[in-house]
Amino acid sequence: MNYKFTLSLFLTLGCLSLTAQNRTLKGRVLDGNEALPGVVVEIVGQGKATATDLDGYFTFTDLPEKQYEIVMRYFGYSDKYEIVDLTSVEPKSLYSFEMATSGGNLDEIVVISTKRLSEAKAINMQKNSVSLVNVIASDGIGKLPDRNAAETVQRIPGVSIERDQGEGRYVAVRGLPAEWNSTTMNGHRLPTAADEGASRATAFDFFPTDIIGYVEVFKALTPDIDGDALGGSVNFITKTAPADFTLNASLGMGYNQLSNKGVYSGSLTVGDRSKNDKWGYILNLSQWNRNWATDNYEARRSGDEGVYRLELRDYTGERQTTGVNTGFEYNASENSKLFVRLNYGKLLDKELHYKRRIRFDKYNPQTQNGRIELQNIVNDLNFDFYGAELGGKHFLNKGTFDWSLGHYRTEFYYGNIPDKKNHSYLSMMYTQDNVAFNPDLFEDRGNGMRAYWDVDGGVLNTGNVFDYLADPTFVDNPKNMKFTNLQLYKVGVKERDNIVASANYQVESTAGLKWKFGAKFVDKERSAAFADEFYGWSGSGSTPVLENEKGYLVSQPGGSDYLKAMNTSIGNSFGPVLSKEGMKNFYKNHFFNGDLSLLRNDSEILEEGRGLGRNFKVREQHSSVYGMVTYDLTSQLTFLGGLRATHTNTKIDGYAFEKEEGTTKGELKKVSDTKSYLSLLPMLHLKYTMTDNTNLRFAFTRTFTRPDFGYLAPGGTYLAADNQFVGGNPDVNPTYAYNFDLMGEHYFGDLDVISGGVFYKVITDPIFVSAKQGTYNGIEGVEMAQPRNGDNAWLLGAEISGNKKFDFLPGFLSGFGVQANYTFTKSEMKIPSRDGVTTLPRQAKHLFNAQLYYEKGGFNIRAAYNFKGRYITEHGASGLAKDDVYYGDYASLDANITYKINKHFTVFMEANNLLNSKLEYYYGDSNRPLQVEYYGVKGMLGIKWEL
Repeated sequence: MNYKFTLSLFLTLGCLSLTAQNRTLKGRVLDGNEALPGVVVEIVGQGKATATDLDGYFTFTDLPEKQYEIVMRYFGYSDKYEIVDLTSVEPKSLYSFEMATSGGNLDEIVVISTKRLSEAKAINMQKNSVSLVNVIASDGIGKLPDRNAAETVQRIPGVSIERDQGEGRYVAVRGLPAEWNSTTMNGHRLPTAADEGASRATAFDFFPTDIIGYVEVFKALTPDIDGDALGGSVNFITKTAPADFTLNASLGMGYNQLSNKGVYSGSLTVGDRSKNDKWGYILNLSQWNRNWATDNYEARRSGDEGVYRLELRDYTGERQTTGVNTGFEYNASENSKLFVRLNYGKLLDKELHYKRRIRFDKYNPQTQNGRIELQNIVNDLNFDFYGAELGGKHFLNKGTFDWSLGHYRTEFYYGNIPDKKNHSYLSMMYTQDNVAFNPDLFEDRGNGMRAYWDVDGGVLNTGNVFDYLADPTFVDNPKNMKFTNLQLYKVGVKERDNIVASANYQVESTAGLKWKFGAKFVDKERSAAFADEFYGWSGSGSTPVLENEKGYLVSQPGGSDYLKAMNTSIGNSFGPVLSKEGMKNFYKNHFFNGDLSLLRNDSEILEEGRGLGRNFKVREQHSSVYGMVTYDLTSQLTFLGGLRATHTNTKIDGYAFEKEEGTTKGELKKVSDTKSYLSLLPMLHLKYTMTDNTNLRFAFTRTFTRPDFGYLAPGGTYLAADNQFVGGNPDVNPTYAYNFDLMGEHYFGDLDVISGGVFYKVITDPIFVSAKQGTYNGIEGVEMAQPRNGDNAWLLGAEISGNKKFDFLPGFLSGFGVQANYTFTKSEMKIPSRDGVTTLPRQAKHLFNAQLYYEKGGFNIRAAYNFKGRYITEHGASGLAKDDVYYGDYASLDANITYKINKHFTVFMEANNLLNSKLEYYYGDSNRPLQVEYYGVKGMLGIKWEL
């Protein structure tokens, strides 16, 4: 597929918008000033039916001039019948219809419509869709304390999230890795940029919930959706212009228990339409500032299962999330609409980090002494997102044509620490030797001194892991802490979608067939720059000690309460640390005057032929065309089928280092590689409407996922903190899956629903990281990791979901209700490094959500429990299951209370992480921990106002 063909198709589709128009019936269905999406609108006696779009609009084209009776049906609402007259010389350009909720007296109707309107929207969009989709509406998002886009979807059946510092970041569907799914905004996949890794998964912690209008989770794709998603596709739809003038705002203040500092939030939304409905606009502003803290320890292994280094990490920081969403609409005529969307998101994370590295491998059995290394770390992490989209929708003679042109870019960079020239992750390490260690913990099994977990025949366990000091009253002494090195860890990543162009044309034939076809083109580029520079002391005089910086020494923030959740007092051994200003002052005084020299042998810099795997550029084009048809085979059975063809062309420019024989010197050369492939993706859906409120769905689809950018890099990079060398593999192939879904759903009562089903995936060329022990730059026991394609794999799963309000109970009790869902998945794959089979990477076996809520008398109270089962993150280098790295079980409990004082004011109270659950990684068994961290409880009080 070439660019000329794609351009020609765009021009052909565009010319369709110039055809003449016949009489058209266009309307909008509302509840007050709230648009109702997914309303089934039928022309009585004509056999014509459609559904309203996200903004509540519907259209019938090519209608003879006469009167028509239409009926509007919406689950939870009374059917609405209306007569429209198309015989007048100048018929209305837009009909507006109001619907009311069903049942009860007027007061009850008002309560239902204001508190359960979100469920009505979401359930009706899901119920009336031909494809398999779950939906959340904006007013449903605010019912729980979910503050970013990723966290909003963790309550949906089969959806889970990956966290960073306790906050949701990446989204995964049906237990598959985040990069095997797609997350999009307004139907377009967004560029990615992160401080670590080169994944295609979008980090949504920069994306606040206040600017989201709807969330759609497609678990079985249709041909008009990008096909690069094995698990599913999550689409965040930004808010659009309201039906009437809207003005609302919110303010909140709270507290983070672990940081012992405040949390603040604010938002503003304003929007309106002109009296003649020609113009419309929306403006959303959101700001969320919060202090945070994390207590963490990590037990590092190298060479065998013994722990050679224990790391005690204490993080504090302040995060600032800013979100801006603007949208403008212009109705050029009754049959033509244009829009502009502008989006901005930023996450600034000001991080202060103190890490003590307890060097078990430096323990001397003769002296019974060891070493403690103190790293003082400061950095400002910046994640920026910009998006712009221009588009239109045009109602033609017998069809609808829509198009859009977009540009998106994302960037990660470190702030100006220590200065503008060397903006980086700044670390200063001091070392104290001759610290008396507990001799009972250590032994040498041939790989040097280690501490072994009791499951491996040693004495170390989670109860005594901090008992490494022989003297429990020991405290770090700044006089004995010698300067070791200054580290400048530099990362810059930019990804830009220069052009995202799409066009779609939909037409209904006289035989009742609904045809839709279109094209999409994406031109993408990405650049990554990396260096890890270490500097040692080369100045005159003796090596400095920490006490020399006494004017900048402070007590470690939160040190006395470090890992209090584990009932340890090891924080009492923490002596003074260097303040943020002290670190910058040391750099300023010594970096440019010759006191510090680059430690070339320890550094990863491009000029020395290192860090090749994280210094590269990518240029990639995606060209897609599709065709699909929707047809009612009978009054109860609907068929949707079609084909999407996507061509991917990737060029990656990197570096190779050719060493001179017998020396460490060499020549750095630029290298390039290209990869091109065509993905043919057939898709078929059947929806059987057993009754008006019962659906049975079947889907067969083929989808794929592209290799991560980092996997395609031609070189490799050594990561000193992990003692790991990560290499690329330009020959790795995309992963494909044949997906089978069978789901049933039944709607009853007042917006109640129960659903369940099974799914099965046959996966070819799954990508996994192959690891083995090796030597790098003279360092033994290094884990050498490289992506590879495995043999075929499969995944089998089932899910069940239910929502029931107990309105059959008397009085007060009728306000209670419950929502719950559970997803089970099981997978198998074969990898060359081991006998037998293992599971797919990052495939969680169990996902569970439960909510208990109360909605009555102005109150909306919810408690939500979320559970995600353990899964393998990395297959071990030894090929043995006991060396696989697992992410442990994780459970959280959140709560939210709102009370609507009157039509203008609502107060709210929310709390997160009430269980203070630990995040845990371990090797094979939870008694062999690798990483454990706690985030503490946080809460907020606030008020919302609406005009």
